[in-house]
Amino acid sequence: MNNINNVFRKTLTALLIICLLSCSDDNVSAETGKNEDFVSKSIVEVYNNLQSSMVLQQNSKFIISGKGTPYQPIRINCSWEGTTQYYTFKVSANGSWSQQIAIPSGNFDKQTIIVEGKEKVIFSDILIGEVWLCSGQSNMWYPLKDIENGPNEVKDAANYPNIRFLNMAQVQSNQPVDNYTARWQVCSPSSAEWFSGVGYFFGKKLLQELKVPIGLINASWGDTTAEVWAERNAVLSNPLVKEDALKNDERPRADPNSPYKIGSAYNAMIYPVRSIPVAGVIWYQGEANMDYLDYYPHLLSVLANSWRQLWNVTADNMPFYISQICPYKREFDYITNYANPATRFAQQKASTSIPNSGVICNDDIADLNDIHPKNKQDVGLRFAFLALADKYKKAEFANKKSPVFNKYTIQDGKILVEFKYADEGLKTRDGAEPAMFEIAGADRVFYPASAVLNGNKVELVSPMVASPVAARLGWSYTKTTNLISKFGLPVSVFKTYDWKDEAEEVFN
Repeated sequence: MNNINNVFRKTLTALLIICLLSCSDDNVSAETGKNEDFVSKSIVEVYNNLQSSMVLQQNSKFIISGKGTPYQPIRINCSWEGTTQYYTFKVSANGSWSQQIAIPSGNFDKQTIIVEGKEKVIFSDILIGEVWLCSGQSNMWYPLKDIENGPNEVKDAANYPNIRFLNMAQVQSNQPVDNYTARWQVCSPSSAEWFSGVGYFFGKKLLQELKVPIGLINASWGDTTAEVWAERNAVLSNPLVKEDALKNDERPRADPNSPYKIGSAYNAMIYPVRSIPVAGVIWYQGEANMDYLDYYPHLLSVLANSWRQLWNVTADNMPFYISQICPYKREFDYITNYANPATRFAQQKASTSIPNSGVICNDDIADLNDIHPKNKQDVGLRFAFLALADKYKKAEFANKKSPVFNKYTIQDGKILVEFKYADEGLKTRDGAEPAMFEIAGADRVFYPASAVLNGNKVELVSPMVASPVAARLGWSYTKTTNLISKFGLPVSVFKTYDWKDEAEEVFN
């Protein structure tokens, strides 16, 4: 009898230990499997990163989190893979829970996710496809309704319900913010009219070419510097950008409502969406950073890296594509306006120093009297061409990139300039001789140069410069270049020299 009692006591003890372990604070691991009887007394609160009508990034891991009753079970039901997939886990001791779910390949089927405790919270009309983050200042923010042919484009948005928008509120914070109030919306005339025109046309082209739903997150704000969009510690710990960034940190913007503190837009508009996997970033900004041209490429590199760290991804998994600003006449003096081409060149330099980056050029669509050119269609399309070529490896878009300066040689009083992304050759959009090329000799005085096209190369010569040492293209704010690729994409501004020119002497 004693032996039987001892066995009974040991068995009971083992069962109690198992029970205690199953109720421990850190027991939040999930079991996946088939539908079984499920009973829970937990309240269910789901954080805002999961919403109806959203797009989830295909072939990714998505974290759903919220609050519940400590130690009680929660179940997540996902409607894809032909049959419902279940994740069952327990709420932690502090009442929080978090569960990672696997997102399959995309299609146009509408999905449902149910988070179940004592009651069910149902999220419907969810699509799976490609999700992109659109960010920058006013030219990225510029709404569809105000662009060229805006009213007709807004009406046409009714035809693209498989595009979904998340328009982040323009708020700032000195500390990272976990949640946000923005809601995912189905593309329609009413939702599209206030969405980024650039983002809309980018997403529309991706939808047409990739044949999967497209989700677009717009986090942009006019008159903002790049510093406010980067993680503050990343900026202040980088010796290449810290000093100049701190100057901007103490200088309010022209718009008193715009953020100017380092990291303030990052904290409130980028950090909160970190749990939404994205395919990449398109970035349109630069006018607010013209005062510090030397360090701008380094600053964009810090920004891109801080975002990749926030999403916990490598550069390979989050491309960062940059749009150059357009030429325009600033209401200042002659020297000030030369900051514009210098900024565009700084943006091109940034695209070469940031891993998995690229740049688009928009010189041909500029309105020299308006800092906000109304043609956002071509900007969005060029971003899409770049993504389709580089991210999605679509061969038919491989040459649909803005040609950029590659290298140059000097021989017999001539400079021969070679361009990348111009394998099919170059031409001018007006049929005239290539304009706005200049060369200089040892005196560093630039003169207009005659240009002869030869494949992806341009031969430059000037009777005023017997022994040239440097060349540049598009170094003006009053005119736009006419050199384009065979596919109609404008050639980006460039210079071959390292000395500081007029604008850089003033602003750096």
